[in-house]
Amino acid sequence: MFKLRIHILILRYYLMMLVTIIAVATHQMWLVPVVMAIAISAVLGYRFGGDSEEAAKVVRMKASPEKTARKAG
Repeated sequence: MFKLRIHILILRYYLMMLVTIIAVATHQMWLVPVVMAIAISAVLGYRFGGDSEEAAKVVRMKASPEKTARKAG
């Protein structure tokens, strides 16, 4: 859900700035909620759509068999 790549976040930021410039230049204040929605999605990194991308996998590393574990302290 919150797995976006950095280039997608940058594109959302540019889209937000483009819509902001258009809204201010044309005095269309009804575009403010659209700008806020784009800004929130860019800042939070929320991904819209289904699970088309590969799911994240957690791979646990095995301990080295040569050395024994030491106690902290």
